[in-house]
Amino acid sequence: MRARYRFLEWTLSAVPGMVVRHLGKCLICAEHSVDTADASDAQTWCLQHAGATRHNVYELSAFQYFDATLTDPTADRTPPTA
Repeated sequence: MRARYRFLEWTLSAVPGMVVRHLGKCLICAEHSVDTADASDAQTWCLQHAGATRHNVYELSAFQYFDATLTDPTADRTPPTA
């Protein structure tokens, strides 16, 4: 039996009410801040951690939550027939 694939188009949209989140992470010991809506809070955590540990390499990440929805909501989810 040969496999048959059907490709569907999807769209990403930001989850309503969920703002961009920020996270500071120490690249020396992997400790990290709590995720926060305010980038300066994550930066402050990095500076406080640097002062307490003398670690000097950090990563500041921003992320957002998304929903994936089918572009054509009428597409059925049954496998194609041979």
